[in-house]
Amino acid sequence: MSLSPNELVATNASSAAVSCTIANADGCNLSVASGGGTLNAAMAQDLSPAGNPQFTNITPTGQLDASNTTNSTSTSSGALVTAGGMGIAKNTTVGGQINSTDTTNSTSPTTGAIVTPGGMGIAKTIYCGGGINFGGSTLSSFGTPQSWTPSLLINLNPSGFTYSNQWGTVCYFGNLVMCSFGMNLTSKGTNTGGIGLSLPVTISGGTQPTINVGAWGLVGIPTGMTQMSLQPTYSRAALFTLSNPSGGNIVYLADNHLTNSSGIWGNIWYFI
Repeated sequence: MSLSPNELVATNASSAAVSCTIANADGCNLSVASGGGTLNAAMAQDLSPAGNPQFTNITPTGQLDASNTTNSTSTSSGALVTAGGMGIAKNTTVGGQINSTDTTNSTSPTTGAIVTPGGMGIAKTIYCGGGINFGGSTLSSFGTPQSWTPSLLINLNPSGFTYSNQWGTVCYFGNLVMCSFGMNLTSKGTNTGGIGLSLPVTISGGTQPTINVGAWGLVGIPTGMTQMSLQPTYSRAALFTLSNPSGGNIVYLADNHLTNSSGIWGNIWYFI
């Protein structure tokens, strides 16, 4: 081993570890000259190494500062790089973006790319590419709007109708489903009976006996009918009803109310 005022070099350290204690390491250059050996040094004062020092195990009793300002763009770049995990017992303050390359999906409060046993305070907008699940009963999930293809039913049978267009959008807010739908016929077919709508997702049995239809339209409306609703008959089917709230009249929508060019549209919501 050779020493100079500002240098400690461990030579021929290929097969043995070198240990030392340095009382004043300010500005000191510590290195293993060859062979990739191990240098164990106990520092009584601050250590300010230049370059890119590599440590197998470091246990500081004071503050650990990295003056390097290299940004991190991967798991192997940045001012501080570790091949293993990092345990932090107290607060962490990050001045830049936090990225997790883990793509693990979350299926519970203890799974996912980021897991925290405590709360989370977020001051600004959150954008989520998938669903958000909560443990409480107020809201269980949220999904982005999806398209669906609505169809009419006659006596709960979808056959017989042909369309010039069909469109629908459905969005989930927990147990609540909100939908928009629209259809234009080119033929109503020859079947007779009550007219219904195929629902995009199974309705919760017994939860909602009537589904109100908002902002609706229909070609061939019976006179005096100002309100449209759906009465669920099966898990994914409901019959249209028309009513006049002031007169108390209720009429089931039937084939005779449609023409070969009828259009029907509206908005509905129900529980699942």
